[in-house]
Parts: sequence; C-alpha cells; structure tokens
Amino acid sequence: MSTIAFKKKRMLFLTTAFPLPLDNGGKIRTFHVIEALSKEYTIDLVCFNEPPFIDKRYIDELKEYCNEVIVIKKIFTNSKSKRTFIKNIAKSFIKRTPFIIEKFYDKEYSYALEGLLNKNKYSAVFFEHLSITSYRNMFKNVYCKSILSQQNCEYLILKRRLENESSLVKRAYLHYECKKLEKYEKKTCASFDKVIMLSEEDKKNIVTESYGKDNTSIVPIAVSCDYRKQNYNNTFMNLLFMGTMSWYPNEQGAFWFLENVWKYLQTEYEDKIKLYIVGKNPSNNIKKYEGKDVEVTGYVDDVNKYIEICDICIVPLFIGGGMRVKILECMAKGIPVISTSIGAEGIKCTNFEDIIIANTKDEFIRAIQELNRNHELYKRIVCNGKALVERNYSIDVIRNLLIESIV
Repeated sequence: MSTIAFKKKRMLFLTTAFPLPLDNGGKIRTFHVIEALSKEYTIDLVCFNEPPFIDKRYIDELKEYCNEVIVIKKIFTNSKSKRTFIKNIAKSFIKRTPFIIEKFYDKEYSYALEGLLNKNKYSAVFFEHLSITSYRNMFKNVYCKSILSQQNCEYLILKRRLENESSLVKRAYLHYECKKLEKYEKKTCASFDKVIMLSEEDKKNIVTESYGKDNTSIVPIAVSCDYRKQNYNNTFMNLLFMGTMSWYPNEQGAFWFLENVWKYLQTEYEDKIKLYIVGKNPSNNIKKYEGKDVEVTGYVDDVNKYIEICDICIVPLFIGGGMRVKILECMAKGIPVISTSIGAEGIKCTNFEDIIIANTKDEFIRAIQELNRNHELYKRIVCNGKALVERNYSIDVIRNLLIESIV
C-alpha cells in the first residue's frame, strides 16, 4: 500500500527585526508565530537586522523553522542615528506616509522580495507588523492569501502619547502623524484577507463602522511556562522594571515612576529596597538615577537572573496598545505584577487576584506596601498569575488558536 507524503504549503513571511534572541516582546511574539506556522507551511523569511552581525547560532536555530532566511542590514532605531531619523521624517512628510511605515522601507528589502516572488509560488504572505506593509503593493498581482499580524493598534499609541504631551510643537506633530496613521492603518487592515489582532481593545479601535467586512481574529501573545522563580526574599525588596528603553512608552513610564513613586519608597524603606531597570538603550534621563539603590542594566542576555532576584514587577505604562509580554512573562515565572490599566490592557486579569492595578502615585505606593507586608496576598497573586498564563497564553494554546484562525 503506497502512502502519499504530506506536502506543506509555502508562505512568505515579512517582518521588521530578526526575531532572535528573544530579548523583547515583539521578537517573542514573532518567533512563536513562526514556530507555530512552520507546522503547516514551508516558510521563507525576510527581515531586517541592525548592526552588529547576527550570531550564526541564531540563524541556525531559525532555520529549524524556516526554509530560507534573508536578512537585510538596516538601522531603524531612532536613537541610533539622528541623520537617519531626520531623513525618514522628511520623507514621510513629502510622501504623506506615516513615519513608522516610511522608516522600514528599503530598496534592498524590495529586491529580496522580488527575487523570491520570481523564484517561488506562495499560497500565503504574512506581514508581521503594520510597519512592514510598505511592500504591500508588490503583491497586487500575486494570487495568494494575505495575512497581517497587528502587534499593536499603532495610531492608538500615538493618540495616547499626544494626550500626555505638553510641548506645543510636539503636540502639533503628533496630531498630524496620528491622523495620517489612523487613516492608513484602518485602510490597510481592511485590504487584507485576514488580520490577526492581540486584543479586543485593539480591534475596537480599528474595526469601526466604516471598516467594512470583519476580517479579524484575536490571537494573544504566547509565552513559555517552563521557567519558574526559585528564591523569594523576605528581608529585602527588589523591584523590576523591564522593557526596551528606546520605545517611548517604556522610557516615559520608567521616568514617571522614578520621579513620582521611587522618591517616596526610598524614604520609607531606606536601605531595604532596590530598583532594577532592565532593557537596552536607556537614555541619559534614566541613567542619571543610577546609584546604590537603582541599577540601570542596559541590554542583558538573560532576564531570568533579574526575575530570580526581584520580588515585584512594576509596569507603569500610560501609553500603549496591544499586549505587554513582560506582564505575561513575569506571571509565568512567578513574580507578581503591579501595572496600570493601560499596561494590563488585553490581558484577562482580575485586580487583586492575579495582578494589582495601579494608575496613580498613591496606588502604586499602596500596592507595593501591601505586597511587601501581606504574604498571603503575595502568594495568591503569584499562584493565580501562573495559572492564568497556563490557561490562556501558553505556547500550545496560542499555537492552536493561530493555526485555526488562518489555515
């Protein structure tokens, strides 16, 4: 009796940053999406990478899931090149395209896509991030399923930043950019066969009355539940803030906490408290607080060593969209989280059950005090947070949900 081998369909996967190592939320999301889709598709990946060169072991690891990996060198972090940043702003004004779209356009990336399209026939093309959709026009005459993965509602981030901005010049620019981005984002999402969104909140802000057909599915972020914090401190309190500091909401949130909450905690707890700010590209605005009770690490290879020594994760975010991987990651690893409502947006959490929600200076202070002295509450939030992630955001759960949504 002869058997017919299962032949996978072929997918072209476009994203911004090379997805390894798993050192930020965007990369974690992208990698787990690739891992899940590789069960159903033969994947060709095209992405950018900022210098320095990628470690070969990461290329080899990615090739376990991808047939071909094409990496284009490009600087796209605004703080790394003022010249490039100004050039992209100017181009976005002239072309009337949103800044986050313009800054990821690159001729070499286009040439790489053109080469793959001439060589291969794809049944699906996957755009991971709205930022990479400047290449959408290349697929007008390509007959394959088009899928967009929205890691955030991008215009909502700008809208919230505008609400928190005091400078008149910056407010004028953000208002112009927000209107331009909102129009582009809604129109672009509506043009895809399928759009994957992280949360109902993001969907509510994009799928409005004028949107047309509802082509969306909600697929949250997945995190690993393998690692578990081993040591808990009863005599000293270490607080953890983690996130890429070149992302404005993280920078603004850390600065707000240092200016408003940290000064009070230093006075109350004196030499029995320390704050770790973990994430690459911290600004001088943040680094000026570094001292015996504040450690600003910059980039770290392994965040687990800080989760192991810290007692509470703080997420004082007032601008954002999508979901915060850092919250799910800390819950899964056994460290309780105090977050603003915006920080916890999109996560099916319950205040004082699996998380503590704090939106003001006084609420953050009271939450930290309560977790420090109420050990039953501390243990309950740790236990419930772990269960919440296993139930709703584990890799197996999200993998199945993603495949069901698009295959």
